[in-house]
Amino acid sequence: MSMFQRVGLPKRFRKAKSGQGRQSGFTLVELLVVIAIIGILVGLLLPAVQAAREAARRMQCANNLKQIGLALHNYEGAHKRFAPGFISRVTGVWSGVGNDPVPETGPGWSVFAMILPNMELASLHQSIQFGLPITAPENQVARSARVPSYQCPSDAWNEPVTVWPTSIGIRDLAHCSYIGSLGGGDPANTPRYTAMYEESPFNGMFHRNQAIRHADITDGTSNTIGIGERASMFAPNGWAGVIPTAQTVFSPTIAQLRRQTVGQTVRPAITMATVHVRSGGPNAPTGSPGGFWSPHTGGCLFLLMDGSIHTISSTVDMQVYRAMAGRNDGIVVTLP
Repeated sequence: MSMFQRVGLPKRFRKAKSGQGRQSGFTLVELLVVIAIIGILVGLLLPAVQAAREAARRMQCANNLKQIGLALHNYEGAHKRFAPGFISRVTGVWSGVGNDPVPETGPGWSVFAMILPNMELASLHQSIQFGLPITAPENQVARSARVPSYQCPSDAWNEPVTVWPTSIGIRDLAHCSYIGSLGGGDPANTPRYTAMYEESPFNGMFHRNQAIRHADITDGTSNTIGIGERASMFAPNGWAGVIPTAQTVFSPTIAQLRRQTVGQTVRPAITMATVHVRSGGPNAPTGSPGGFWSPHTGGCLFLLMDGSIHTISSTVDMQVYRAMAGRNDGIVVTLP
């Protein structure tokens, strides 16, 4: 009688010890079934993970706009007026044609450059020589400095911006995902709203050399758009501001989607810092590079001048949208 029999151990132990049995395992069919189940679970989980990540990015984008709004109001508190859309010396007369530029010499620095101290970036602000053009060699380090709060995490453009046309020779602008509101057009032309870029007087918050006061927002700060999204993955531009003779164009990806070459559709230099509401809602499939556009689905995030952040749908009523872009058109509306 063996030792295992004497102590009364089960037969399976005696077989394992004597080498007469073997361990069980997965068959090939079972393994393939398990792999298929795991693949299905991953397929179900991935969209949820992507949705959660996009929700987080959208929240960060809203926080960026909130920070910009606080900076704008802190600037206004110190200067008793909001920063202009950009600063530039006009040297000629506008032709009167909507997409024609105004002759100007710059320097072109934008509202985003002027509020840098209020964004806790005083050192970057101090490095800018505001009396010199953005294109000056002395401003190369400043214009290429990345400002995370000016870049939406969903904006897939992550490289320096080359100014169009390329003959200008600037290829190092730090990109920006946000743009100032020029307005919604002249209500005297309702329902057409001409909304030409150089239309005068303008009715938005940000224009060339125009510093708006609280008293000028007669429609109410809670009814007036200040800053909105214009992702560089749609129309690449920098936070620095406006470069005279430059143009805003579609990104290569968007141009290809529209079966165009880059530069086939252009808008004047003013749209490097501020854009208007013209003929379509945000993210409109027929929109131009000189408009609001968001990488988020459903519409754009906007900063209203009371500091609140709102999403305006791509299907917004155009009368409401234009009225929200104007600060003093006498048409007071509330977002749905």
